[in-house]
Amino acid sequence: MWLRWRHGQQVDYGFRHRSGDLMGTQDNIASAGINSLRLSRLRLRDFRCFETIDIDFHPRLTVLVAANGTGKTSILDAIAVAFGPYVGAFDEAVGKHLEPSDIRQFRARRTTTNEMEYAPQGARIEATGVIPGSLPDQLSDDLLPTIWRRHLSSTTKTKTSIKDAKELVSYGKRMQEAARTPDTEVVLPLIAYYGTGRLWQQKKLTDAKNIQRTSRTVGYTDCLDPASSYKSFVQWFRYWSLNAKEAQLKALEAGVSIAKTEFDDYIQSVSRAVNACIQPAGWSGIQYSFTRDALVARHEQFGELPVEWLSDGIRNMIGMVADIAFRATKLNGHLGAQAAQETPGVLLIDEVDMHLHPEWQQVVLLNLTEAFPAMQLIVTTHSPQVLSTVSSDSVRILRTEIDPETCSRLTSVSEPQWQTRGVASSDLLARIMGVDPVPNVPEASWVSDYQALIQQNLHEQPEGVELRTKLESHFGADHPIIRECERQIRLQVIKQRLPRDLGNREY
Repeated sequence: MWLRWRHGQQVDYGFRHRSGDLMGTQDNIASAGINSLRLSRLRLRDFRCFETIDIDFHPRLTVLVAANGTGKTSILDAIAVAFGPYVGAFDEAVGKHLEPSDIRQFRARRTTTNEMEYAPQGARIEATGVIPGSLPDQLSDDLLPTIWRRHLSSTTKTKTSIKDAKELVSYGKRMQEAARTPDTEVVLPLIAYYGTGRLWQQKKLTDAKNIQRTSRTVGYTDCLDPASSYKSFVQWFRYWSLNAKEAQLKALEAGVSIAKTEFDDYIQSVSRAVNACIQPAGWSGIQYSFTRDALVARHEQFGELPVEWLSDGIRNMIGMVADIAFRATKLNGHLGAQAAQETPGVLLIDEVDMHLHPEWQQVVLLNLTEAFPAMQLIVTTHSPQVLSTVSSDSVRILRTEIDPETCSRLTSVSEPQWQTRGVASSDLLARIMGVDPVPNVPEASWVSDYQALIQQNLHEQPEGVELRTKLESHFGADHPIIRECERQIRLQVIKQRLPRDLGNREY
């Protein structure tokens, strides 16, 4: 019952003071997160490239896999639109809506110009998930799903309907009321979207005069915009660091012991999350340097450097994780240093492997789920290294077939037939992504042709000798591929000797 109250699920909608402190293990935190705002199913009709698609989501982590142009990003955009009514209920935020360009276009008739028309019923989104305090949730002690819908009927309409999303709007208004009420510490869920432009598309910097706003709901500002809010985060982090330093100086001047302030907790909440995600690259300890007037990170070899000097991959990871942790901390500052870990919600990340080395790709989702155990993550990837760390029940494979007559697209969604976690990335590249790990280049054909000659004992013939010369010239005599060919030759020699040896054996 306490968890239901904590996430705003009480039937009478009254709010009480938070008593005690719930630290809990990561499993307990994750379980509490599942009781909060969650998405379990999405149905799209005539939305962008989709005529129709239904997709289910894992309560903690879903990884979308598909070829380019199949619609992975469109699914994330649709989820952002689905949660738009909730975010739009807050003073500091703007919800996301359907645009006329979201309505699917199709070839109406076969002409030389391939005339296209918009789907006559417009774009439709139907979402199913957990909305704490909704009517289905009140009617049962179990978590019953709620269905809500959004619809843009035509390109001439400018407003996306919310009449079928009343439960979500009501939940947002209750949370807004709680955030305005003094001394209430209800936990606000975070909804945030990080697109592929998160490193380069920076949001306009927040005015300095607004940085001292104390509203918790600042955490929702631009949260559904896939562009980055990194500059705004840095400004807030500087503000927190300045206040923490001032408190320390005042304590020293007064000759009293330095007491921990809420700003220290905010900094720790963000730093802990960032450290969990950048340690694979050897970096840690982000802080604001007033000497450099910049956010810095530390490395055992390279020392302390401004984040802006670091590689795209490291800056991308620091910027995204810090922004998530910052938003969680602003929304739920009363959770102190545990805010990033205990804040529930839904995170949307497009191309989670972007700019990361394959070694880092193998741990990025492990790091993110460790840093934000109460969040539901829905991500896309092109990386088999990412898939090798994800259980198959969290993977969704999108495949598209195109009707040559009508040019209509049929997209199917499936889970892998085989387990993916702990499997070699080369196997996943072939089985899940349908890509041959060996590229289609002439050198690969030389290898297969030469190995075929070995199996036929023809490798010493002129054709075989010529291929061997080409292979050694390209790969080098000590290359693993050449050594493998040598192993196959030795094995073939043994096979040739075996029948003769058996025939000469005396019994």
